[in-house]
Amino acid sequence: VGILNDLEDLLTIDVYMSSDPPVQVSPVSRDVNDFLDDFEAGSDGNVKIVRHFPEDDARAERKATTAGVPPVRFNLHSQGELQIKTGYLGIVLTYLDKREVIPFIESVDGFEYALASLTNRMLSDNIEKKTVGFLSGHSEMSPAEEMASFLSVLNQQYQLVPVEAVEGVPLAMEGIDVLVVNSPKDRITSAHIDDINRYLDTGGKAFFNLEPVLVDLQQLAGLSNRNSLANYAESRFGVIIDDNIVYDLQSNETLSFAAGASGSVLLPYPFWVRAEVVDNKVGGNVNSVVLPWASSLGIMAMPDSEYKIEPLIRTTAYAGIDDLYKNLKPNAPVFTDPLQSNFFSSDLAVTAESDNGSRVVIIGDADWLSDKATQRFSSNILLALNLVDWLAQEDALASIRSKVVSERKLVFSSSNHRNIVQYSNIGGVPLAFILLGFARYLRRQSKGYKAGWRIRAGRLIGRSSTPTERESEPLE
Repeated sequence: VGILNDLEDLLTIDVYMSSDPPVQVSPVSRDVNDFLDDFEAGSDGNVKIVRHFPEDDARAERKATTAGVPPVRFNLHSQGELQIKTGYLGIVLTYLDKREVIPFIESVDGFEYALASLTNRMLSDNIEKKTVGFLSGHSEMSPAEEMASFLSVLNQQYQLVPVEAVEGVPLAMEGIDVLVVNSPKDRITSAHIDDINRYLDTGGKAFFNLEPVLVDLQQLAGLSNRNSLANYAESRFGVIIDDNIVYDLQSNETLSFAAGASGSVLLPYPFWVRAEVVDNKVGGNVNSVVLPWASSLGIMAMPDSEYKIEPLIRTTAYAGIDDLYKNLKPNAPVFTDPLQSNFFSSDLAVTAESDNGSRVVIIGDADWLSDKATQRFSSNILLALNLVDWLAQEDALASIRSKVVSERKLVFSSSNHRNIVQYSNIGGVPLAFILLGFARYLRRQSKGYKAGWRIRAGRLIGRSSTPTERESEPLE
């Protein structure tokens, strides 16, 4: 881990564990201990692992209680009886006068990132955090009220500040490492646009989540947003953010919708697109994210542009666009419109890099960072963190975080395709064994028949050859 290179003193990791862990904890305990052994061995003496067994040592039990590592109760079923057993699997990290605690490690997935994140937090006094600024003053999405889940994680590694727009006053961009612009809905003055341009001209980094179409959640209908900065993205970067909403009939999410007096019903919702992350250099190992009500992107041919544009997020080949966006219900007519039969793959996000060091991410959606999306789909937070790390050129945590496996979703061309795969998995394997057994049976029968035929043939030959042999015997 590159973070270990920044250690100026010994990092001590106290592990509180059970010598005989419950079966629910045993695999995790083994994997965690193996990882910590490798972590210590590769630290060049900067890390010391100390193991404690509170159930066998009263002093270790007191230390665990003081450190904030409690025992966890587990239900065990043995010989028809319910037994309750306690177990420990927590760690305490100590560096200089700082301390961080993981009370209980439920899974080894993401453990490396949690360990690196806590270590990095303890180093924050010695290593200055980079600053992420959120543009405000144009009815942007509120970070505190609408993006709390994302911000709570981002705040662990970055200093978060507002960049308030006041008319007649230049934007305070000094010290901003990454500028985030989330769905402005009011006009941004030309003077403030010039401030953003100067920031980018000097190697600044920006994260644009722009929405040409806003959605009325009560009516499930779209409203055009003339102040989305789509025109700026086109003129500055050559990236066209279309005035539409993309849907995908095969790769989407299932949501709950009100069904009158009968309560609610779960329905596939093609306007919430699950799209593929196509640039692993930037997105890490995050395979896909969910973008609600996103707009399609196009890349203009601009030979003289200082920016190199690369696709970042893309739909499957079963996507379409709704240019009217008046009906965004799960049974919208656009899904069955015969004029919409030509489906295609559409870019939903791109990255841009300039020779002067400037980096930019442009996404045709902002709702993907809202709590209503991130609380459902953790891969959205993972990708957003990786994008900020890429913009801020903080690659150490991104490489670790991306080892967490994100969701992979199968995409089918039709419901018949889905049914074929489903029923093939259910009946295909047993049928394969039956056919294999039948083939072996026929083969054995064939061998038995051939062996019997050889025996009978041999007998017939023996009988027919006996007189001949006698006739050829010499007379004495």
